[in-house]
Amino acid sequence: MASPPPDRKRPSRLSHRVLDAVGVAMLATGTVGLFVPYMPTTVFWIIAVVCFLKTRPHAVRPLLRTPIIGPAIIWFLRWRPFGGGRKKKRNGGKG
Repeated sequence: MASPPPDRKRPSRLSHRVLDAVGVAMLATGTVGLFVPYMPTTVFWIIAVVCFLKTRPHAVRPLLRTPIIGPAIIWFLRWRPFGGGRKKKRNGGKG
């Protein structure tokens, strides 16, 4: 088995199972939201994708290919609200 990249920490066994359980629960809740009026789907599926990105990246691909909700999930992942965007340059106030 290939080792993960050095800058990415592999989750422990307990956190792996917790993330899997939360991901499955959010995916199921979002699926229920497809059939129940006024219940959001995209929010729950975004949470599931974030959980699955840490534990099962191959499980994310089918969610991203969903025609209506997939583009919203892709937009959220590119938005990077958790500080994953570009870093500001600090050059001592020089132009």
